[in-house]
Amino acid sequence: MARRLFSRIILCSAQRVKPRLFGINHKRNLSRNDVPVKEIQIPVEYGHIAAKLWGTGSERPILALHGWQDNAGTWDPLIPMLYNEMNNNRPILAIDLPGHGKSSWIPSGLHYYPWEYPQVILYLKEYFKWDKVSILAHSMGSIAGFRYSCVYPDDTDFYIAVDHLIHDDYNLDSVVGKYSVYFKKNYIAVNRLHEEPPAYTWDEMIKIWHFGTKKSVNLETVPYLLQRGAKESSKNPQKYYFSRDPRLKYVLFNPEDKKFVEALALRLKCPTLYLKATDSPYASDSFSVGMRELIENNHSKFEAHFVPGTHHVHLNNPDVILPPIISFLRKYNFLR
Repeated sequence: MARRLFSRIILCSAQRVKPRLFGINHKRNLSRNDVPVKEIQIPVEYGHIAAKLWGTGSERPILALHGWQDNAGTWDPLIPMLYNEMNNNRPILAIDLPGHGKSSWIPSGLHYYPWEYPQVILYLKEYFKWDKVSILAHSMGSIAGFRYSCVYPDDTDFYIAVDHLIHDDYNLDSVVGKYSVYFKKNYIAVNRLHEEPPAYTWDEMIKIWHFGTKKSVNLETVPYLLQRGAKESSKNPQKYYFSRDPRLKYVLFNPEDKKFVEALALRLKCPTLYLKATDSPYASDSFSVGMRELIENNHSKFEAHFVPGTHHVHLNNPDVILPPIISFLRKYNFLR
């Protein structure tokens, strides 16, 4: 049933994507991008979730989740390499989370909440009638994948996390102090949702995104994200604006009690691969390290690898994380 339903969705709503690679070496990209890729839309009450379906066939796809303010384009360099290594057996569904990329924004007046993202995973599982979920995720997507895999330990067959498992342990005084600022800025953003944001040249967009991530995304790989994260300005010819929901900048961080996080972590049971980028400042605090060690000591199917690169290592240097992913999938017989 799941296979028939997924095939029907693909046939009804998919279209072949034409390459539009601003600022990227076309020859280099096309040498990797020999995998069929289609755009699909999954309906939700407030619009749709946009996604890129990589590969063909009716098998249940691997679900790929991006990080905060990124989009499905974050996986463009890695997925063709991964798909080919899997001998074209498993499709990969890379989604734009709500408010990101080409997905619909949540209704006006609402606030984005991190625990909504695990519910997006559940929604997709129920919508497509999947028996289980296979997760490949980065950063905010990794946190959502961790939460889902812990809340539904029997419904996840594997979980691959790039440079995050849980939220970092931030100074609580600083967190509380930002609430009043974020409330006001979110209020302003809500009242400007129908206005076109400031526009920039394409080169300016690349630099803004690059420096906005503290240089985590290389200049040459920013266009992978801009393909889904920018739109042409209707007011300024030859200029573009960031098309993600501006309310995403004011997501409220909700500190969670250590015992609560421990209770989650101890429920994790699926084969789990954690890839920690050595040049990333995230998930390096004592709380995050302690949670990782807790999982290592209590979960026989958990493995962690430290890889050279920034927080966006999967986007900048996919060759670095491909070998441990393939080794992990083979170890647990997810590759035929």
